[in-house]
Amino acid sequence: MISIVNIFLKKAFLIFSFTFFTGYFCLAQTQISAIQPVDNAKNVQTGVIRWNALADHQYDLYFGTSANPPVYKTDLQNGEEKPVILELSKKYYWKVVEKKEGKVLRTSKVFSFNTLPIQLNPKINYNALVDTRDYKVYWTVKIGEKEWFAQNLDFDLAGMSWYYDNNPQNSIYGKLYAGKALTSNQKSICPESWHIPAIEEWNELIGKSGDIKTVGKNLKDSSPMYWRTSNAARSNDSGMTVLPAGSRDSKPSFANLGKYAFFWTSTPDQKVAGSFLSVDLGFMRDKVNNSSGDQNWSYSIRCVRD
Repeated sequence: MISIVNIFLKKAFLIFSFTFFTGYFCLAQTQISAIQPVDNAKNVQTGVIRWNALADHQYDLYFGTSANPPVYKTDLQNGEEKPVILELSKKYYWKVVEKKEGKVLRTSKVFSFNTLPIQLNPKINYNALVDTRDYKVYWTVKIGEKEWFAQNLDFDLAGMSWYYDNNPQNSIYGKLYAGKALTSNQKSICPESWHIPAIEEWNELIGKSGDIKTVGKNLKDSSPMYWRTSNAARSNDSGMTVLPAGSRDSKPSFANLGKYAFFWTSTPDQKVAGSFLSVDLGFMRDKVNNSSGDQNWSYSIRCVRD
């Protein structure tokens, strides 16, 4: 009799344990998490939305700038949507609804994130470009016959590109690229069908945007957030939205954030072997300078369409 009772109790315990832990496991799976971008992320540029998903389940993605986002895509199966075009200086909201065989199983909370706080010229038409190497979204502007990035390039070149002060919070300025990268990796730096502009292309841009002695004001970002205050005007009439990303020298140390913007060209410096010409803008002047760029220094890059 005791043996039968013991066997019954053991079976009951096993059933209880299985039910409890199964229920606990299911409870742990009730939350859908934001994987990319994480909830409340800042300075988001990558056009990818990713969440934890279960096999054999479908997901409806709700996405937009409203706190109650509309349906964006339905019946997604891999917990990811890309590319997603992201406008600058926007706050986006998103959620997912999980389904199986047409039945809704669970709904995530509403997640949010902010994109790069860059203010383009609202009077100019820009186009969106997705770099399919990393799914970063850039906005471009046409000046004359050429289409230019209206943002600094932010593509990682291992050991040859850095955020200012090595701080990802400075991603608004893009990356600073070592001059040596132009010798070893130049054709792979910009996205496909784009390239680093030659000095002649920069000069053409300057000619289309104003007089060389005063054109700086037409190229620089006009918001009060980034350039150091001076008597030099900033209108961004060209739409180029140049930001003062500073530089990185050979020590290495970073300098000139908020003061200067330096850009590599693809034109070799005939006077200095292994170096390339650069253009720069300063916070106290309207003129754009051309100069020799030390290959051991790191500057910004703007890409232009082939």
